[in-house]
Amino acid sequence: MYVETGSGTAATLTQIRKANPSVSLPRTPSDSQLAPLGYAVLHATERPEGDVVSLGIPEQRDDGHWYQTWQVRDFTPDELAQQLEDARESAIERINAAYTSAVAPLVRDYPEPEPLSWAHQDAEARAYLEWHAAGEQGTPPATPVLEQILAGRNEEGGTETMLELCQAVEANAEQFRQAQVLTGRRQRLVGAVRDAQSLEEVDAISW
Repeated sequence: MYVETGSGTAATLTQIRKANPSVSLPRTPSDSQLAPLGYAVLHATERPEGDVVSLGIPEQRDDGHWYQTWQVRDFTPDELAQQLEDARESAIERINAAYTSAVAPLVRDYPEPEPLSWAHQDAEARAYLEWHAAGEQGTPPATPVLEQILAGRNEEGGTETMLELCQAVEANAEQFRQAQVLTGRRQRLVGAVRDAQSLEEVDAISW
């Protein structure tokens, strides 16, 4: 880079050539070649550490050369808050993606809406089977979800009983429960992300 010495403004070689079309300059002109045109070589300096680092105004030092300067500042409270919110959103996206990947093998044989009723099916089936095992004493437990499922399964003259349906549901219960465990894990991790008060806390949360 180069600098216009009169204004202290950084400039590129292309800009210098455009401003001086009648002057032929080499690919890396020296200070002596640039001085008659009002320019000088802008010497690079090491980029400092800091939250927000930006280029400053070139300065001429005691040795007569021009050097790049830097401006450094801390993040503002608003910037820190936005960074934390962005990190939370990214972490939740990663958790949800991991959850979807883990659940997929358990639900691949079912259309998307059906797994939503698994918890109800499992609870109703277990209650009904316990009632059956106890000798079917008293009124059977309510099974509104399973009753609707049974009605659909017995269309076209089907004869499946509630007991048979409950036994079928429980045969797949472990699959249902695994999905519920994963759902609980996802909810726990998402809650932890939302409660996190620093980027380090967010980064420490993973599936």
